[in-house]
Amino acid sequence: MVTNINAIEYITIATTANATDFGDLTSARRGVANGVSSDTRGVWAGAYISSHADPMDYVTIQTLGNSTDFGDLTVARYSHGSVDNNTRGVFGGGAANGGYTNTIDYITIATPSNATDFGDLSSNTSAPAGIKDKDGRGIFAGGKTSSTTNVIEYIAIDTLGNATDFGDLTQARYLPTGVSGI
Repeated sequence: MVTNINAIEYITIATTANATDFGDLTSARRGVANGVSSDTRGVWAGAYISSHADPMDYVTIQTLGNSTDFGDLTVARYSHGSVDNNTRGVFGGGAANGGYTNTIDYITIATPSNATDFGDLSSNTSAPAGIKDKDGRGIFAGGKTSSTTNVIEYIAIDTLGNATDFGDLTQARYLPTGVSGI
């Protein structure tokens, strides 16, 4: 059985050590995607609590403590991809009631509020990887549509609009992760 948790932990990247308690989320949950952040604030969105949920929580990165309510996503979901550019956070796809969604939402990380519609992925997709580059491009790769997919799509994080075809992964992947060299 999968258990919902509310723990937030942190590490200091420059020092090898175990994680340390940071604080707690506003409620216990699972399926929270990677967060988005600025230099001072971290935001997590979506979850599975007792069903698909739309909460967003934030913390001030430099200050240990519990999270605070940020607002809500436009669609209750979990297992979505996320990208940011230090100002704007973007959440794409995810598992939603009745299946998957193609919704892309965005927030301004410095301003707690509900998410706003950004555009759409090309198909309803759960669990894509979210990857960003230093030039403000966000990538959503892989995940699951009606089956596991190899699709790679991109957005310009600063500009609203639908995702555009980027290419394909070498093989279809569900729950992929990614990193970039920025």
